[in-house]
Amino acid sequence: MNPLKWLFALGLGSSFLAVPSLTQAATEIAITVDDLPGHALDKGDRVKTVETVLAAFRKHHLTGVYGMVNGGLGADEQQTRRVLELWLAGEQLLGNHTYSHLDLVKTPLPDYLADIRKNEPLLHELMGDKDFRYFRFPFLAEGNTAEKRTGVRRFLADHRYRIAEVTVDFFDYEWIAPYGRCLAKHDAANIDWLRSSFIDNALGALDIAGQLAALDFGRPIKHVLLLHLSQFNAEMMDYLLSAYEARGVKFIGLADALADPAYRFDPNPLVPRSYTFLNQVRRAKHLDNPPQVTALYNALPEDKLEALCK
Repeated sequence: MNPLKWLFALGLGSSFLAVPSLTQAATEIAITVDDLPGHALDKGDRVKTVETVLAAFRKHHLTGVYGMVNGGLGADEQQTRRVLELWLAGEQLLGNHTYSHLDLVKTPLPDYLADIRKNEPLLHELMGDKDFRYFRFPFLAEGNTAEKRTGVRRFLADHRYRIAEVTVDFFDYEWIAPYGRCLAKHDAANIDWLRSSFIDNALGALDIAGQLAALDFGRPIKHVLLLHLSQFNAEMMDYLLSAYEARGVKFIGLADALADPAYRFDPNPLVPRSYTFLNQVRRAKHLDNPPQVTALYNALPEDKLEALCK
C-alpha cells in the first residue's frame, strides 16, 4: 500500500499530513540513527533490519545518513559486523557514539574519554578517509558537572569532532519493546496502534522543534532528527519519511544542518538528565515551554507503551 494511504487508513488526521503552501519554506532535517549495529532492546534480525532501513533510504534518495556506532555492542560478531558493512555499502556514514554506550552522568571523565577513543580503531578501519568525527552523547547526557562537560568538549575539539546535537526527538526507542511483545503474541490490533501512534508522535516532534526554534532563536533553524536502529523502526521508516515529506520536510546532510549558526550557542546545562539542544537553549534563556509544546510532550503514551502486550 502507498505509505500515505496507509497512514490515512490508520486514522491519522489530515491536519498532521497537510502539505505546506508553495510559499512556505521547507523544514530542513538531517536524519541520524543511533546504536548501530542495533538497539539493545531489539530482538529482530539485525541484517534484515539494516537492509529494510537502507531500502527505505534508497526509495527516498537518502545518502550520507550518519549511523552512530557503539563498537562494543556486538560489532565484532559476524552478523553485527555485517550490519556496519552493509550500512556503508548503502552509501551511508558512521559516527562515534562511544564504544560501550556509556552514560556520562554515571561515568568518571577519564573512563568516558577512554571509551570514545576505544571506538576509533573500528571507525578508522571501516570509514577509511571518510569523516567519522561526529559524536553523539549516549542518552543525550552531556555532563552533570562542569568538569565533565568541559572535559568532554575539550577532548572533542582537540580531536576535531563535531557534536551531533539533536533537535527532533520523539523517544522512538519506547516503541521497540512493546512491538516485540505484540509481535510474539500476533496481536495485530495493538501493532496497528503502535504504527499509528509512532507516526503521530513523530509528527508531533516536528511541531515541538519548530515552536522551540522560534522561541529560542526567533526563526526556523536546520534540524537534526534522532532515530534508533531497530526492527520496528525499519518497518516504519518508509512511512515515517513519507509522512515527513508530506509535511514539507527536506532531508539534508548532518554537516549542512550543523552549519546553522544556531549550533554555535553553548547552553552549558549541568543537569543529571538529558535534553535536546533546543530544550537546553530554552532552559539557558529561562524560557517556558509554549502550552502546545507541553501538551505534545504530555501526549506521549509512555504508560500504554510500557503496558502493551504484557
